[in-house]
Amino acid sequence: MRWHVAVYIYKHQITFLSMRDDVLLVPQAYSAPLVRGFSGQPQYSITQEQLRFLLEYNFSTKQMGEILGVSKRTVKRRLRKYNISLRDRYSNLSDSDLDNLVREVVGGNDELGAEAVRARLAGQGIVVQRRRVRQSLIRTNPIGAAQRLTTRRLHRRIYQVAGPNSLWHLDGNHKLIRWRIVIHGGIDGYSRRVVFLKASDNNRSNTVFDSFVGAIGKHGLLSRVRCDNGGENNAVCLFMNIFRGTNRGSALRGRSTHNQRIERLWGDVWRGITNTYYTLFLLLESEGKIDSSSEMHLWALHYVYIPRINRDLQLFVNQWNHHKLGTARYMSPHQIFIRGCLSQLHRNHTGIQGILGADLKLHKHYKRIYSSLYRPYIW
Repeated sequence: MRWHVAVYIYKHQITFLSMRDDVLLVPQAYSAPLVRGFSGQPQYSITQEQLRFLLEYNFSTKQMGEILGVSKRTVKRRLRKYNISLRDRYSNLSDSDLDNLVREVVGGNDELGAEAVRARLAGQGIVVQRRRVRQSLIRTNPIGAAQRLTTRRLHRRIYQVAGPNSLWHLDGNHKLIRWRIVIHGGIDGYSRRVVFLKASDNNRSNTVFDSFVGAIGKHGLLSRVRCDNGGENNAVCLFMNIFRGTNRGSALRGRSTHNQRIERLWGDVWRGITNTYYTLFLLLESEGKIDSSSEMHLWALHYVYIPRINRDLQLFVNQWNHHKLGTARYMSPHQIFIRGCLSQLHRNHTGIQGILGADLKLHKHYKRIYSSLYRPYIW
């Protein structure tokens, strides 16, 4: 994902990313260049590759027009010119085939709603209208659909970040700590794109750091990180202070109440994945099949289930990054991230430069010398 976006930005920063420096993430912040021929009116230079790139991340014709600085009608004309059909994106699955897929995705988890299921299917390359997914959920599990209607949603305060990769939020989730399983996660504060989620059998700082470095390789080097005061975050904070510098808030540490983005995410992780494993492990205990105080039983539990949890976490990450956010003009985290990158390309933001890869060589050098600089915290 990261390299796809970065290479594309480099390739089209002249023809696709012509922009006015006084505009930031507002409609028509971009302007497709006008090409003047020998005769006739000048035309906007919009290539087939540009349109396919935007369609790949499910931008609507209206959103594409805003990005390119042209009208919706112009976008539609160019789509017809290149024989690109919006309807071809959608799968031709029958209702019965869709019901089978929905049952497989839901897997008995009544917490998953229509948008979550649609996004999870989209992450697997199966694009289906939300309307059809909602109807399928009613057909396959009417009781669960009725229960979700009574769910009360929390209204949270407005949250603002400068741009993509300006600030990541990191935290650990201990819902499965009874069985010595910890889920560490990170999320981009601007786009709400999940950068990593991984289950482990420990809470060591080198475990968190390895996931953090892996996320940098995929999503680019961030400007700042926010986390709590736990020792498991020491290596990440040391890295940020060494690489980005001190006295600029490179590593912001404090109470979990200030870590809104990741704390909000844990509720969705619980509804999407963790609750099923929590219920399963309690059932295994009640039937006497595992003993949480036995090291042998825990080793066997970790051997069998941690890979499965991580598999499901990756499915959740794909689902989350494709799902549409009602508080962000119904754009997905992927779309917000891409649009933010395009709108701020020519602004000298530290996070944007990290996405384009200018800083990535140094973090690999730091990882090599990490073990000699810092002794990992062990729980």
